[in-house]
Amino acid sequence: MADFGWAFLGCGNIAEQVAEQLFGERGMRIVSCWNRTPERARKFAGRFGGSACASAEEAVLADGVNAAYIAVTADKHADYIRLCLSRGVPVLCEKPFTVNTSEAEEAFALAKERGIYLAEAMWTWYNAPARTVRDWVRSGKIGKVVRVTAKYAERYIDIPRFLSPELLGGALVDIGVYPLRYAYELFGMPRGVVCRGELRGGVDVTEDIVLDYGDFRAEIFVSIEDPQGEEFVIEGTKGAIRVPYFHMAREAYLTGGENEHFEDDSPKYGVEFRRVAEEIAAGCAQSAFCPPQATLDTMKLLDECRRQLGLVYPCEK
Repeated sequence: MADFGWAFLGCGNIAEQVAEQLFGERGMRIVSCWNRTPERARKFAGRFGGSACASAEEAVLADGVNAAYIAVTADKHADYIRLCLSRGVPVLCEKPFTVNTSEAEEAFALAKERGIYLAEAMWTWYNAPARTVRDWVRSGKIGKVVRVTAKYAERYIDIPRFLSPELLGGALVDIGVYPLRYAYELFGMPRGVVCRGELRGGVDVTEDIVLDYGDFRAEIFVSIEDPQGEEFVIEGTKGAIRVPYFHMAREAYLTGGENEHFEDDSPKYGVEFRRVAEEIAAGCAQSAFCPPQATLDTMKLLDECRRQLGLVYPCEK
């Protein structure tokens, strides 16, 4: 690939993890960056290259920028998506994509109107482990699915961002989005959703979510204070699939009638950014790995869970 330049909007922990992996991806570089705290942007640029800019617009319009990566707090995603698209710059935006479905629909409508690439940075589905699991399920290697269980439960309660309603804190939209999206990618939209959980200080601490698929249910547990770990399990009439740390998996296990152990040690952010860059360079208007409809449908599931929980963010009032 020819030299592909990125503008980073937001220079926090996720942006730093991404930038570290971009060093290993040939043909890509960070051209510019911006952060609401200028000193953090300067340190980021000093470490990873590019110019620290005084404004997000300056970063987006810097010479050599081919696309923008949005890694600010989720309450501001829609604002910076609009900024980039209005300046004609393709966008890869972190999850949760927007505050709600309405914002996401507006963003994709603007991207379609202007013919500009816009995708969610749901790195799981740019990478081989999750796509291999989906192939196993669809090819019938475990037979008819009879039960699905998933958990993403880690202790994040001590991290201030997770306790802030203003920053879309809590478990559901930050980490619960991963098992919901995983189930969606494997089985589509469920017939129904039941979500029960605990709210504390304006954020959700834990959820039990049940997705009804008719012949089976997907039972999901999400928590930011009960560290039970992370795993996705699909049981079928012929076998089962187990995926440890499924949102960033390096392996997946197929057991039963067939036995396989899939391993992939590639840099997950690096693969994601390379594939996005390739799609943009090829003139694609949307991602084949993370298409708009998948993002929109997942946002609808999140909205329904929040409705049942009575969870409304201050920016929505």
